[in-house]
Amino acid sequence: MLVEGVLQGVGYRAITKQAARFLGIQGLVRNLDDGRVEIFCEGSKDILKKFRKLIEIRGKPEDILSINVTKIEYFEEGEKGYSPAWKPYRGFEIDYGVERLSLFEESSLEDHEFGKLYFSSFRNELKSFREDTNVSFMQMAEKYGDISAELKEFRTGIERFLTKFLKEYSKKRT
Repeated sequence: MLVEGVLQGVGYRAITKQAARFLGIQGLVRNLDDGRVEIFCEGSKDILKKFRKLIEIRGKPEDILSINVTKIEYFEEGEKGYSPAWKPYRGFEIDYGVERLSLFEESSLEDHEFGKLYFSSFRNELKSFREDTNVSFMQMAEKYGDISAELKEFRTGIERFLTKFLKEYSKKRT
């Protein structure tokens, strides 16, 4: 598969790996120099169809930190455009473009990719929280205005009552 869109630097390979693991798919994923992502994977047609749906993420095109797949080209073995795996693999791996990584380096790079995903989702949650908070403050301001008007009216009523009461009380004393 050749995938186009906003994919590099946003954790797309990590999501791809998680989707593959979830479905039991074997293969590789890597960034290409032209901004696309290449995926080589093995699985039944049904599983690969589910996989494509999971990795076809539509984000916000205007947000450079949002994964946004615009196109997936899919080539089956024997079709024009098909390429075999570019290196041996076990399970499903992210190819970071270096010959050999230690387990620590590989884990650190994957954690880094997941960190980008978490940051993006956290950023969206904060934006949503900020918008919700602004709405709440606007609603409070409207209610405060109503409460303030009612309190002024109540105060005026009390002042009138006290004035009238004191006049009546003064008359009775004299």
